[in-house]
Amino acid sequence: MDAIRHYFLAQLAEQEAEAARHLGDGYWTDSRTGRNVGLDELQAIGAMKAIALDPRPGDEDTHIYLSRLLADLDDVANRFRAAAPDPDGYGIATIGTVARRLAAFGASARCRSAP
Repeated sequence: MDAIRHYFLAQLAEQEAEAARHLGDGYWTDSRTGRNVGLDELQAIGAMKAIALDPRPGDEDTHIYLSRLLADLDDVANRFRAAAPDPDGYGIATIGTVARRLAAFGASARCRSAP
């Protein structure tokens, strides 16, 4: 479970660095609205940081823990879509990127641990 948790946190850090790069580059600012997509990405990252990473009762198995984190990411995505201004879709794409990478990491970890 620690490997999954560390991978998840590394993905958040990577996405946060990308958002910072976007904030520092005028290319990523909408000329009409003046909104930089990095703001939406940071808002999405903040929403993902609210996910509880400590195992819950029943999360003893790595696969169950991963499934729970992916379900939590799906819940975050649904709430984000409903509540956050994300006119260009970069915030929701950030959540989707983390979810896809986490799912792929879990799948590759299962393959490595298979007999």
